[in-house]
Amino acid sequence: MTEREAFIALNRVSGLGAITVKRLIEAFGSAAAIFGADEAALRRVPGIGPERSRGFREEMDRVGFADELARADQLGVNLLTWADPGYPAILRQIADPSLVLYVTGAVEALSGPSIAVVGTRHPTVYGRETARKLGFQLAGAGYVVVSGLAFGIDTEAHRGALQAGGRTVAVLGGALDCLYPQENEGLAREMAANGGAVATEYPFGRQPDRQTFPMRNRIVSGLSRGVVVVEAPLNSGTLITVDQALDQGRTVMAVPGRADSPASQGCHRLIRNGARLVAGADDVIEELQELIPAGAPRRAGTAPPDAAAPPPAAAPPATPEERRVLGLLGDEPLHIDAVIRDSGLPAGTVNALLVGLQIRRRVRLLPGGMVRRYA
Repeated sequence: MTEREAFIALNRVSGLGAITVKRLIEAFGSAAAIFGADEAALRRVPGIGPERSRGFREEMDRVGFADELARADQLGVNLLTWADPGYPAILRQIADPSLVLYVTGAVEALSGPSIAVVGTRHPTVYGRETARKLGFQLAGAGYVVVSGLAFGIDTEAHRGALQAGGRTVAVLGGALDCLYPQENEGLAREMAANGGAVATEYPFGRQPDRQTFPMRNRIVSGLSRGVVVVEAPLNSGTLITVDQALDQGRTVMAVPGRADSPASQGCHRLIRNGARLVAGADDVIEELQELIPAGAPRRAGTAPPDAAAPPPAAAPPATPEERRVLGLLGDEPLHIDAVIRDSGLPAGTVNALLVGLQIRRRVRLLPGGMVRRYA
């Protein structure tokens, strides 16, 4: 069994994610070697234990890779694993990258300069128009527009990118042969046929459910340098993507809406916490201008290369309370409880300050309640 084949098989073992696979590789030396480990050896790997080791061993005895490769060949699907050089470098950087990416369309689109445009499934007319316009302008400027193919903002962003003749990538919450929503099947085909791609981490036959969609959001942000939220209520699942983007060190931006619009309340909160306010594609391009090399050609629908660019927006100065918190932090992680204690500020205030500082990329919130200055 090759490393590539091992990753394809491991990806079919339920409950076996990237972080656990990394531990297993550390313990046994390679992905292929994991299949030679008995239950007792699996049990000794940190974080697995008796019950998981038994389940993993039973499933590894059943799953294979040959039928999955045959199915991929039949459907014209490319499989990218950690062992493949074409695996997107930006996705490798996150804590839990997909073991396998199932891709239809142009695999190179996953490695282009990408920006995610996300939002609610129930947008207003304003939200739909804004998402489509942003998709059009960003794709026309040479960026790959990444979203989730869901109804609403996702669909409009994808359509706008296609209208500009640009590339767009959809990340699914289920298998490619269980595409959801089915009404967007034609849109997915159009994306793949025009230089974009449709991708998922789920093996063939996996139906989407309430757990798979939040999981796929980390790939949407993981493939992107920045995330633009167009409309999102306060309880929107889109904010899960924002949290994951922040954990991954991605830039978060948001489009404001009407002050009294429930659909924009999540965006307004992000902006209050320090997210870049986006009134148009120029704001996004300015924020992430390093993604496109200087002098690179722009496509129709955007400003010409020699157009005068607005001066970079100055970062807002830190408040006295933010300076007090920042003064306690360094390169070494510190527990949030220690920050609260040493700052003398209420816990709710410190937590709110840290969220705002993380959005502005001044600090990083780490697992286990730890925090440090942004490297």
